[in-house]
Amino acid sequence: PAKGMSTEDYAANFNDFLDVAGDQEWFFWYGAREPHRRYEYGSAVGAGKKLEMIKHVPAFWPDTETVRNDMLDYAFEIEHADKHLGLMIQSLEKRGLLGNTMILMTSDNGMPFPRCKAQEYEYSNHMPLAIMWPKGIKNPGRSVDDMVSFIDFAPTFLDVAGIPFSESGMQPSPGISLTDIFDAEKAGQVNPERDFVVIGKERHDYSRPNNAGYPIRGIVGKDHLYLY
Repeated sequence: PAKGMSTEDYAANFNDFLDVAGDQEWFFWYGAREPHRRYEYGSAVGAGKKLEMIKHVPAFWPDTETVRNDMLDYAFEIEHADKHLGLMIQSLEKRGLLGNTMILMTSDNGMPFPRCKAQEYEYSNHMPLAIMWPKGIKNPGRSVDDMVSFIDFAPTFLDVAGIPFSESGMQPSPGISLTDIFDAEKAGQVNPERDFVVIGKERHDYSRPNNAGYPIRGIVGKDHLYLY
């Protein structure tokens, strides 16, 4: 759809993977190249999108036509990646695998814009997260307010697979399994004692000249973000 997008057919690759996996249990990581930069400027508008679709420009960016185009081109690439995920979900459904497949969708860092990616502010660390598992999550459709970190994913996958963390060979981690959330009936916060997560950075994405480091440590709470 645009020059900056990959020509890889992610959904077709997933189907090839499923053919090889057969009846054995599997783990598949779909990591699209989109929405990494660089974007083809105006590609979203060229595809019929409207700048008015951008309802909010963060106050720390100038609200200009150039910025709105950049945001829309970014969203256009996200839409491309989401389309392939939708095709993968359709494949699972056709194969009768959707009910017992856990699908976890998230992002690995903030948007590739100033004060987002390669920083530690709100837009750097507050990522979208949706988890689908028809046979394993009670009361689906809930929105959960628990503080969750990426370090929780590995303990969750091991827990679901019935593998004790101590036998996994992984380095000890403060992460916790999210199965308590899966088993809960209510929305809101499931584990009230976990009211913060810690974050940190050494360097990221050549965001300083010569890839110089810029160490940051932080604590994210419900209403506050402290960075040192």
